Amino acid sequence: MKKIKEKKTRQSRKSVLLLLFFLSIISVSCKDDCPCPEHEEVKDQYYVKYVVESSTIYSVSRIAEINSADNTTMDFTFGDRKWEVIIGPVEKNFQATIDASYNTSQSLAQTYIDVEIYVSKNDSPFAIKTSNISENVRMSASTSYTID
Repeated sequence: MKKIKEKKTRQSRKSVLLLLFFLSIISVSCKDDCPCPEHEEVKDQYYVKYVVESSTIYSVSRIAEINSADNTTMDFTFGDRKWEVIIGPVEKNFQATIDASYNTSQSLAQTYIDVEIYVSKNDSPFAIKTSNISENVRMSASTSYTID
């Protein structure tokens, strides 16, 4: 009876080892050519936040022109002191650009305008990448940043 148990135990061990061997071969071969989703390269996703901050004593609107996610120009008109928009997802090498100005042909005193570009990669917090900030009176500001 003891010999029968030993024989069954040996056969069970051989079966388990053989099964493990085949599973490891299948696993290794799948890593190289299997279209498994876990082996696909995931592209980084970036989001761009454009910000305009302005200050004036005049009742005049502002215009922001940005490069959108599909590489077209978008124009926005707004009246608030601060304006922002988020676009994306965009890919690496995307060039973010913003031009902001007051919607008037007159040159006004006590008029300030600043622009900033922030980038978020793969749902991380936004980080400032470039800005054009000045304490001087001005009617427009622009900046750009290429995601690298």
